[in-house]
Amino acid sequence: MSKILNFSQHASDDEVQYLTTLLLYHMVESYGGQVQFSMQDVRQIRDNLTKKMVQIQLGDDVRLRIIDRLPELQ
Repeated sequence: MSKILNFSQHASDDEVQYLTTLLLYHMVESYGGQVQFSMQDVRQIRDNLTKKMVQIQLGDDVRLRIIDRLPELQ
């Protein structure tokens, strides 16, 4: 989970990792209890993470977004 950028001062990296797991669980449950992807999909996602990053926003809601990586972080 080193690709997570935590913009919240209210949560540790461990808490953000836990929330990410809960969000993933929520997403899978919301889409019928199953999400499938191939190893090719995994490779593509990993390649895309060189240009994108995951952002967690904490507030009244927890939001997970994929954003463009800042040029200095590429």
